[in-house]
Amino acid sequence: MNHGTEFSLGALAAVCAACFTNPLEVVKTRMQLQGELKARGQYIVFYRNTFHALYTVAKYDGIRGIQSGLVPALGYQISMNGTRLGSFQVMVDMGLTDSVDCTFCGFLRTLLAAGLSGAVSNAVGSPFFMIKTHIQCKTDSKIAVGFQHTHKTMYHAVKEIVRQDGVKGLWRGAHAGTLRGFIGSAAQLGAFTSTKKYLISKQARNKSNIYK
Repeated sequence: MNHGTEFSLGALAAVCAACFTNPLEVVKTRMQLQGELKARGQYIVFYRNTFHALYTVAKYDGIRGIQSGLVPALGYQISMNGTRLGSFQVMVDMGLTDSVDCTFCGFLRTLLAAGLSGAVSNAVGSPFFMIKTHIQCKTDSKIAVGFQHTHKTMYHAVKEIVRQDGVKGLWRGAHAGTLRGFIGSAAQLGAFTSTKKYLISKQARNKSNIYK
């Protein structure tokens, strides 16, 4: 399988998942911003729980409101997971995660490769994630929480952010996202790859015992 296919498959899988999980991202964003900078009991609770939040969003913003920020969310998944899964698989194919003489060294190399792929991919996808959050918190004034940005589309958001803060404004908070990407990807892909190698080697040993 060529490297372009690796990137494409990683992006496609992430995009399909995002179409189903984006409504929960909308709810998560609203609930996290609810009561921001206010003491407990000093603000109106618009979203009591996940299901109530979904109902409230649909009631005031319409069914389309449940999928707020879907375009930048898909852009984030393509740029982030496409890069992360694709680049990690490239490093695996190149043998950069293998160590013949030391199993533990191979594990550390796998963690490093997974972490690097996660850090780079989060840096690439950071603008999409920020714009997604801006759009997802935008809602009807009756249930508004957090600062309400005026972005109408992703293009409008990019234009407005660059006008106010310059190109570097698109990567606001990217340092924290990059660190999160390194740790999360190292844990996820590192555990997956190590478990996969262990199961393959165990299966190979079982087959060899059968023929003895």
